[in-house]
Amino acid sequence: MKAGVLHCRCSKCFTVPAKKRVRKRVSTLTLLSLPDEVLLCVLQCLSAQDLLNVRAVHSRLRDVIDSHSSLWARLSFVDTWPAPDTIWLFERAAEKGNFEAAVKLGIAYLYNEGPSLSSEGRAEICGEKASRFFSLAESLRPPTADPFVWVFIRPPWSPSGSCCKAVVFERLRAECDTQIKRGSLLHCLARVLQLFDEEEKHGEAMAMLEESSRHGCLQSSYLLWEHQRKAAMADPGRYLQCLRTLRDYAAKGCWEAQLSLAKACSSGNPLGLEPQACVDLVAQLFQSYPHKRRFTGDLLRNEINDTMRYILVDWLVEVTTMKGFSSLVLHVTVHCVNRYLMIHSVPKARLQLLGIACMVICTRYISKEILTIREAVWLTDNTYKYEDLVRMMGEVISALEGKMRTPTLLDYGDILLSLLPLDGRSAHLFSYICELSLLYTTLSLLPPSCLACAALLLTRAMHNCTPVWPSQLAEYTGFSERELIPYTLLLYSECFRTDVPKDYRHVSLTGVKQRFEDETYQQISKDEVCFIFLGLCKEELKCTQPGDMDAFLSSPASSNKRRREEREQDQRDSLAATPTGELSPQEETLVGDILDWSLDTSCSGYEGDQESEGEKDGESESTPGNLEQHCRALSSDEDSICEGVCGRHGCPKTEKDALPWARPSYSLSNTSSSSPFISSHRVKSSGRRQVKRKNAAAHSGEDGASSTGFLSL
Repeated sequence: MKAGVLHCRCSKCFTVPAKKRVRKRVSTLTLLSLPDEVLLCVLQCLSAQDLLNVRAVHSRLRDVIDSHSSLWARLSFVDTWPAPDTIWLFERAAEKGNFEAAVKLGIAYLYNEGPSLSSEGRAEICGEKASRFFSLAESLRPPTADPFVWVFIRPPWSPSGSCCKAVVFERLRAECDTQIKRGSLLHCLARVLQLFDEEEKHGEAMAMLEESSRHGCLQSSYLLWEHQRKAAMADPGRYLQCLRTLRDYAAKGCWEAQLSLAKACSSGNPLGLEPQACVDLVAQLFQSYPHKRRFTGDLLRNEINDTMRYILVDWLVEVTTMKGFSSLVLHVTVHCVNRYLMIHSVPKARLQLLGIACMVICTRYISKEILTIREAVWLTDNTYKYEDLVRMMGEVISALEGKMRTPTLLDYGDILLSLLPLDGRSAHLFSYICELSLLYTTLSLLPPSCLACAALLLTRAMHNCTPVWPSQLAEYTGFSERELIPYTLLLYSECFRTDVPKDYRHVSLTGVKQRFEDETYQQISKDEVCFIFLGLCKEELKCTQPGDMDAFLSSPASSNKRRREEREQDQRDSLAATPTGELSPQEETLVGDILDWSLDTSCSGYEGDQESEGEKDGESESTPGNLEQHCRALSSDEDSICEGVCGRHGCPKTEKDALPWARPSYSLSNTSSSSPFISSHRVKSSGRRQVKRKNAAAHSGEDGASSTGFLSL
């Protein structure tokens, strides 16, 4: 277009541009635009390091974080340890009421791990700071909680004179003398003094327990009751008053008092109550355990599988045997490991560290002889360092909130044995089954009260006790024989299975078996379970949900899994008949009853025992002497808590001959007076005692997983 040239306004020369629509910009919502209440809910989900990063973003966020104590009290310090640059964060959180921060600061200063302090006067400075945060941690717990600080400051103390534990003890004592006396701190001081050999300190400990009891510490009251019970046994009047006091402590929530009261009521009626009142009191304890349904995935997360956990528990059994610790220490240790794994996931490289840290803590809590930190590091073949173990101890105490002791399988077992005692050999078998149950994840998910009843039922069945489950046990525990059968089958299939995990040398991990081969336990683990039959009549098996049935079949055997898989197709094609023609009249009648049972097609039964080589060729004779050779073991699914095995005659069975067993929730009518445990035989094994293995390398996990680095003793 040339300058000075005019154009008309026609559409050819000039086009009026269309009016553009202006869009209003929408205001962007940010974290700063949220109300303080919503912002606090978001910030509570952050870890300590993430909260520091958010705090540095904006002044408003910094003001919100600094002004709300609840945010600091709920702050998570998982896998975080006090360091010179973050110690101010831990101290601020502890002063705001964060239990985890207070515990980790106390342990860090006690062992001088984390904060950098000069060597001059280190014991005095660290002891003063550790006592401050230990006292703060005890004050943050509920009044009914069991005090735990004494576990870390208990003797033995360093003989050099500059012992940080002794400094913490004196500081806590001075705090109780000058300030308002708290029952929890007095209880801790008394527990420390009780571990010394001097009679003077024992008297001082009893005085502290009495004062702690007056300040409301329930655990101190129970310890005083235990001390006074021995003196009151001779006087019936004093003993009756002593039991009434115990009942008051049990009503207040002291579970140790509840267990002691249940033992007293199960062995008699010392309180003079109605017989049914004693029964209800013991049954309430067995039924009070929370029956929350748990799954294997809740315990085994990320890289941890069932085999790795088995290797860990087997190694802890070897440590327990070598150090001479009690079975209670082992049970509490494994229970702490399970509880921690329920809360936090652990890499497989630190699984052994978790196990040995729990054992260090539990030996200090239960046993007079402790497992020192340096010795524990040596037991791991120096896989971990001193500071690694100290930090893991802080992680465990923080995760368990200082509650190390909870009712275990042995606690309920003691009540059962006081109710119906066993002879020496049967008692050793009961202990053997209880320790075998620690190895398997599926059994650790069951309530300990129910598992203890199942272990006693299995023990009595294996030693031919009649009746297997007396009415007295059913009344006092609240578990009928029919309700315990699925648990017992699961316990039997797991504890006496043949396909146990192996180490890197393909040697079976049998730490529990070797432990009970000692003369102390009358070599109970050398007794071989040859035959156990568990049967139910067709009229007795009534299921409300037949589609959910699981099959419990087979018995311990000698054939391996590969051989069974090779014959699987042959059995399906041939469907060999059961050679009943050569059985005795009694056995023919028993097997005939089994074969006449009809199954619901919706039941998912197992294919049954596979035939042996002699049966496949038609040359075997089903005489009583050959029945032991025909026993079979079929491994159950490790991820299901409802699968088990039922030992029977070694006859080849087809899929239609499988016996369905109901889950514990199914109703089983008691129309038959005979016990489902028909017979049981045990034969003394003639093999030599196995030499205890000494593994110096790591155990490999499943599917070619890298080794966990466990040292076998």
